Amino acid sequence: MSDLASADIAGRTAPALDIDPYADAVLESPFEMHAALRAAGPVGWLQQYGVYAMGRHKDIMPALKDWETFSSTGGSGLGDIRKPGAWRPGSPIVEVDPPQHTKVRTALQRILSPAVIRQWRQDFEAEAERLADEIVTQRSFCGVRDFSETFVATTFPAALGLADSPERRENLFLLGALNFDGQGPKNERYEATQRKADLIWDWYLDSMKREAMVPGGFGEKIFQAADAGEIEQDVAPLLVRSFLRGGLDTTSSMISAALWYLAKDPAQWQLLRDDPSRVRGALEEAMRLETPIQNVCRQTMREVEIDGVTVPFDSKILIILASANRDPERWENPDRFDVTRQTMGHLALGNGVHMCIGQMIARLEGEVLLKALVSRVSALELTGEPTRALNNNLRSLATLPLAVKAA
Repeated sequence: MSDLASADIAGRTAPALDIDPYADAVLESPFEMHAALRAAGPVGWLQQYGVYAMGRHKDIMPALKDWETFSSTGGSGLGDIRKPGAWRPGSPIVEVDPPQHTKVRTALQRILSPAVIRQWRQDFEAEAERLADEIVTQRSFCGVRDFSETFVATTFPAALGLADSPERRENLFLLGALNFDGQGPKNERYEATQRKADLIWDWYLDSMKREAMVPGGFGEKIFQAADAGEIEQDVAPLLVRSFLRGGLDTTSSMISAALWYLAKDPAQWQLLRDDPSRVRGALEEAMRLETPIQNVCRQTMREVEIDGVTVPFDSKILIILASANRDPERWENPDRFDVTRQTMGHLALGNGVHMCIGQMIARLEGEVLLKALVSRVSALELTGEPTRALNNNLRSLATLPLAVKAA
């Protein structure tokens, strides 16, 4: 899998790895690539892309916490968004560091008040129960298209305050695919997604505007925070954009991954039936194993030594979260799905100041939907082989054929 050579850097050399994290075969099944990267040591050199890469949990965890050394300002993807010719603008929450990041995050956390979350829970539970009832009646369904995607495409845009339209669902998932394809190289996969997105670009730009927000929604509150001086005026539509482009796909991926693993192991499903409080553990374990956002990138703000390997100043490092989440040095039986596992320390949601701002929303959606299904279904089974939706950075299923038996 790897051809070890030396990158020309100071100190101990980083092994150059002849691997491509963005090849179709690797995106389909990245686990051999992860093992090769971990075996190479704390840092590898991906000569094809001119970036360093990390795959071991013990090295990645402290790097994510050290934003002053490992900065997000160069972009969370391979491209350096600071340089001329960058093919996408930066996110005002994901791709900035303190103090700007602190200001924006504080404003968002104020908006996401306990009262707001309580109201969302009520709305989400009502939709989850309606959809679960529908699925039980159908008996056979696609866990992606008919269940996880349908749920998040109904609940999250409404919570954000985006007006409904016939094209909203498909357009939002296309924009999500573009968002995550854009975090990889500017390859044919990204170019093809961009061509599709170009056809809906006017709709997309209109959807970020203040007048597109439904009164009382989360989106309107972002603009009101700008009016109050809590964030910059030009940041408000960019924050709406970030939520629109990243708030559906990852949650849908988490939910469908949990369904997949539970359908493969009836004993695990029964554990949830016996104790529905384990639903949260099932979702965390699904995130650990599948890691919807596979990678994040950081830029070194100084020359830094990582477990004996020196990485120069202003180097891009591809941090492969998915590799850390299956690192056998961190997890016992790392490839096994276990709803009783203690998953604290998994990195599917990041860590440090840049830990996912929307994690409470994603967990809430997954929890209410899975609990609604568990209470109504005695058996969940696969009726065919799932298929993957290949994306440069989002790991998700395209299809998941399932059948249920009513409780």
